[in-house]
Amino acid sequence: MSPVLAGNWKMNLTVAEARALYAGIADARKLHPEVTTIVFPPFTALAPLAQERAGGGPALGAQNCHAEPRGAFTGEVSAEQVRDAGAEYVLVGHSERRRLFCENDPIARAKLGAAWRAGLTPVLCIGETLAERERRETQDILARQLARALEGAPARAPLLVAYEPVWAIGTGVVATPEQVAEAHGWVQAELRKLGRIGSQASTPVLYGGSVDPKNAGSLAGLPEVDGFLVGGASLNAPGFLAIAGALGAAAAHRPGPD
Repeated sequence: MSPVLAGNWKMNLTVAEARALYAGIADARKLHPEVTTIVFPPFTALAPLAQERAGGGPALGAQNCHAEPRGAFTGEVSAEQVRDAGAEYVLVGHSERRRLFCENDPIARAKLGAAWRAGLTPVLCIGETLAERERRETQDILARQLARALEGAPARAPLLVAYEPVWAIGTGVVATPEQVAEAHGWVQAELRKLGRIGSQASTPVLYGGSVDPKNAGSLAGLPEVDGFLVGGASLNAPGFLAIAGALGAAAAHRPGPD
């Protein structure tokens, strides 16, 4: 399985700034061909960057989509529309969407369906709050989020899962390698129960929680980590490329499949 590096640019960058950053990381695929790179620019930059991608830059994704294909939903963008703009991936259930826009697991499930119908590969984000972790509810929270979001979903529909501990996003606090390995182990166990990891399916599990060039190496070396979903560090081309390098180096030292 190729490691994945996904950069979420959030509500940052004008089109000109997005083009400049994309040009700065365009060589990621050449420098680290063993790493699958994806960026999630703001909606305004999707179509312009899709034109730039002809040169072989990272794949493009949308940060969100609506569950309905069209209609009177002022300010929303459908999965079909972001696909038409050049997206191949879409984030679903990001912690900021859950916290700031009251999105829940049923909404995530509806958006997953919309993404698949539009031909997109969704990245389902799950994770616990600090209070939930302190109550030792992490395993139950992750299992519940996966079960509810993936209820009725085709087992072989394309999917990535990103574990993002809410308490470690944008705070500078990083989960320890032991905490990451434990949580990813729980996620992978649940995905096996759902038929999404095994002989017929493979769902990468990414870590997203204040990853930067300084800690990427220790986290990339964990066998439970299939890649990263990076926020702030993805807005800096040298930093993004350094994280890609850490994933590539870790992949080179992993044993191949039996």
